[in-house]
Amino acid sequence: MSLHADFDLKERVRAAVDIVDVIGQTLELRPQGRNFVGLCPFHADKRPSFTVNPARQSWKCWPCDRGGDVFSFVQQRDGVSFPEALRTLAERAGIEMPTHGGPPVEPGGPRDKATLLAAMKFAVTAFSECLQNPDSKEAAAARAYMAKRGINEESRQQFQIGYAPDDFKWLVSKGVEAGFSHEVLEAAGLALRKDTNRPPYSRFRGRLIFPIFDLQDRAISAGGRVLPSDDPQKSGGAKYINGPETLLFSKSHQLYGLNLARPAVMQSREILVMEGYTDVIAARQAGIEPVVAVLGTALGEGHLRIIKRFADRVVLVLDGDDAGRRRADEVLELFIHADLDLRVLTLPDNSDPADFIQAEGREVFEKKVADAPDAIEHKLATLLNGVDVTTDTHRATAAMETMLSILAKAPSRQGDLRGEQILLRLSRVFSTSKELLAARLKQLRLEQSKRKRYRSSQPSAETPGRASQGKPVSQSRSVAPAPRSMPKDFDPNNAFLELGSDEFGEGSYGEEPVGFGTAMPVAPSYSSGHSSNYSSQPSVSPEKPKWEPIVGIDRELFEILIEEPQWAPLAIEAIAPDDLQTESAREILAAYQELDLAGRDLDVQSLLLMLEVEPLRKMIVTMDENVKKRVGELTRTPEQRYHDVQDRYQQKQWNVKRQQHIQSLRSNEMSADAETKLLQDLFEGEKARKGLLYRPVVEPVKSAAASTQPPSQQTASGSTESEAPE
Repeated sequence: MSLHADFDLKERVRAAVDIVDVIGQTLELRPQGRNFVGLCPFHADKRPSFTVNPARQSWKCWPCDRGGDVFSFVQQRDGVSFPEALRTLAERAGIEMPTHGGPPVEPGGPRDKATLLAAMKFAVTAFSECLQNPDSKEAAAARAYMAKRGINEESRQQFQIGYAPDDFKWLVSKGVEAGFSHEVLEAAGLALRKDTNRPPYSRFRGRLIFPIFDLQDRAISAGGRVLPSDDPQKSGGAKYINGPETLLFSKSHQLYGLNLARPAVMQSREILVMEGYTDVIAARQAGIEPVVAVLGTALGEGHLRIIKRFADRVVLVLDGDDAGRRRADEVLELFIHADLDLRVLTLPDNSDPADFIQAEGREVFEKKVADAPDAIEHKLATLLNGVDVTTDTHRATAAMETMLSILAKAPSRQGDLRGEQILLRLSRVFSTSKELLAARLKQLRLEQSKRKRYRSSQPSAETPGRASQGKPVSQSRSVAPAPRSMPKDFDPNNAFLELGSDEFGEGSYGEEPVGFGTAMPVAPSYSSGHSSNYSSQPSVSPEKPKWEPIVGIDRELFEILIEEPQWAPLAIEAIAPDDLQTESAREILAAYQELDLAGRDLDVQSLLLMLEVEPLRKMIVTMDENVKKRVGELTRTPEQRYHDVQDRYQQKQWNVKRQQHIQSLRSNEMSADAETKLLQDLFEGEKARKGLLYRPVVEPVKSAAASTQPPSQQTASGSTESEAPE
């Protein structure tokens, strides 16, 4: 997509949505002068500190130093990348996003996400109405089961719980009547067929239905629980079933109840992960809000990438049965790979969270959550149960070897503080020197590396000459795949746009920690502040740039350009990227350059649309707010301040040039003429620096998009000339 098309799309979406309406759906806003204020959803706010400016279509919270435009708010609210926020708002505004590659999507067909979402919404309504049907004996049994489990009416409505009759045709017939084809119902995961020559049948039958929602509160799948029965045949089948993987739903990247838990999680920075739907419902009924559940799978790296967007501390709450204890042992490797505080709470024998909360109450449960050990401590307690490390050398050594073998699965990284801390803990527990543990860990890594190289060197089990027929090759999740050459048409800018989506997780980058973290292939470094293509490309993991704060002369420059955008073209010509102190400032200057070349306005709104990296957008809004606060307080005009700033940049440039001249003179390798010329340059430069030479005042360069110039210009004689309007 070209810069023009890309910018036009973002501008259309921004113009089609109102920031007050979008933010007002998440928090309660009230008018205050020309602005709106509310309690900030990103920190524990007791007084309204969240301000929305309808005129500028921006928002700012000073206590937690966040701000931006409508795209920034959706990014931070949902923990998604800029492209995903753009898609969300485009869907809200009814603006079609361009697609690149692959066959065209037929509206109303099984590959049309909007149609699949509509089918899921229809199904959730149908299930809910069925559960409330007073004439249905099946629904009455489902309501009785809910009452027995302590699920009240408020929770039924909040979680939109429903019931699917024990009928193979019920939902399929209703779906067809509502205008959905068999193919759409199958693609949404609501129907399935065993024979392609026969019509599909309903996937969920005779089950209590728990809809699964995404972060935009859209139904994307469902889970069903069979009702207990005295008849073994009626109670047959799996206790729980979940919808299949679809265009809308991936169980390894979704968490039940996260749409409801997100505000509490973002404020507390803590999340409780449980194993069942009813556990989450029971916890929320007891007033415990930051709770979610996995969906028919163990907690994995995909889940943690989502969680890391909102929380720093994760408590995995496991049932007190044998399966729960086994899962507790398995999470240690996950802990090593995750750059967050992962804790494990195993409940007493044969109790799940719903039963425990109902029996013991909220306070007792929350006390156990607060005291939950981290995964290292939990694993050590399991391995050393009944072991005296000072006397039982054999079992203590075996436990040590087990811990180090798990640590060895993560690649080493120089300066890895997390890995150092883990080794120090093991050193204290086993009364063994950290150096000895580190040496053994290094040896285990080498042994694992040799085994992997040996396996990779063995011939494939496939019959020679035959293709693998698309069978996936299994690979340890903690080992980076071998480097591959990029295809000729590979565009890193395109690939970068998909980073930070659910495939990779946090922020807008999609990074994962290396060392005691998940190893991933790293792409070459390239600019990531703004981009211009939203096509789906292979995801790569560039090194995350450090967006340092903009301070000093750089900050003064950009605040002047924000206050008087007419000076931006002159700044683009006069100031080189190397003159700026940080990569953040250089990226913003580059955005101004692209806007100017494209003939766009150089105001704050255009700048926010051009920049897609959240820290940079936050800096722009903060500087804009500073400019508004200083209105009427400064004695010097923007023009005077701009010339002061430009003089300081020129001074920096001269200082560099002067040092180069001095070094050249000291080299004693110059001719007499060259030396004379350098000395003359030094003399003239010093005279200019001290203001002994006349410096004409430079007028602002008019950009292609600018419609006005600064109100006045200083002439060489010092008088003021008023510019006539065009």
